[in-house]
Amino acid sequence: MDTFRPDLYRDPDLVAGLAAKIAGKAAQIGRKVKIMHICGTHEHEMGRHGLRGLLPENVEVLAGPGCPVCVCDQLYIDQAIALSQEPGVILASFGDMLAVPGGVPLEGERRGDVRMSLLDARARGGDVRAVYSVFDAVRIAHENPDKEVVFFSVGFETTVVAVAALLLRGAPAELSILEANYYTPPATRLLPSLPGFDIDAFLLPGHAAAVTGIRIYEHLPREHGIACAAAGFEPVDQLAGILAVLRQIAAGEPRLENAYPRVLAEDGNVKAQEKLFRVFELVPKRWRGIGVIPESGFDLLPEFDRWSARERFKGLLPEARREGEHPRGCRCAAVTLGQSKPSECPAFGAMCTPDDPYGPCMVSGEGTCRAWYLYGAGDGSLEVRA
Repeated sequence: MDTFRPDLYRDPDLVAGLAAKIAGKAAQIGRKVKIMHICGTHEHEMGRHGLRGLLPENVEVLAGPGCPVCVCDQLYIDQAIALSQEPGVILASFGDMLAVPGGVPLEGERRGDVRMSLLDARARGGDVRAVYSVFDAVRIAHENPDKEVVFFSVGFETTVVAVAALLLRGAPAELSILEANYYTPPATRLLPSLPGFDIDAFLLPGHAAAVTGIRIYEHLPREHGIACAAAGFEPVDQLAGILAVLRQIAAGEPRLENAYPRVLAEDGNVKAQEKLFRVFELVPKRWRGIGVIPESGFDLLPEFDRWSARERFKGLLPEARREGEHPRGCRCAAVTLGQSKPSECPAFGAMCTPDDPYGPCMVSGEGTCRAWYLYGAGDGSLEVRA
């Protein structure tokens, strides 16, 4: 059986060879090429390995809305905060989510427009716990049969599959799910319709596509002429994906391409899809800084409402508010849409750092601002830090 060898996918000779082929293909194209990835792990690994520094000047890779923590709408965060303040409730969620600001301003904050987070809610007496998965929330429910345990479920396709598998096997009566689950493909339908959108190619997220497959993105080359390749996360994986889309552009033949065949099947994981859609249905979902995108998120089907936190705590959850989705001066929305670089945000590196984040793109380990703060622009330089 073949085994994964990280050293192979970081091999300097393979990386150099791919970089040379990319340079040659970019010279053949002879114009500026913009490529957008929609995966926080792509951005993080691109920065960590300095991959932008290997690309020719006419090839630019931009980050899109690929971080679920960053696009989680403030409404859902406010609902989680509200539940955490209810007596007898334990609110469990991924560690990254705990520091993301919602929509309720904190009083007396020195920065003037800082919003309450789940960490703030915990400081005010809420029982808020960081977990690695929904199965940790199940353990907490078993250990606290006299409490209501709410799992704040935030993530893309890969995360929500685990929740579906759990509910199909049965979950404790004390457990409920607050859904902030996102579905990637509909966001790629919205992006080309935005003013000023000029992306030539997409690097599709390898882990999400491992669930959905890549055929779900067929609208991109067919309707918009955008080249596409699903890519993994190691240096060789990402460079292979970039080379794949450059070849498509050079040939004038945009299509879907699988540049991650060791993990990804073109039709995805059919068994995972079957479980997913037995438990969840696609619904309109609010993306922070973007708005409501049709069929872009997962909510529980009615037959699973007994595990729905929105049903169980109906009347206790705040309604939507649209004023200032991000703290004043924060450019996370533009960064998420590839319209701005983190270094162009006035808060970046000054009043917004990983130790003291101001906006959601600095909070998450997959956030673009955090990656740029830690690694610079991904070109081997840290000079972009404010």
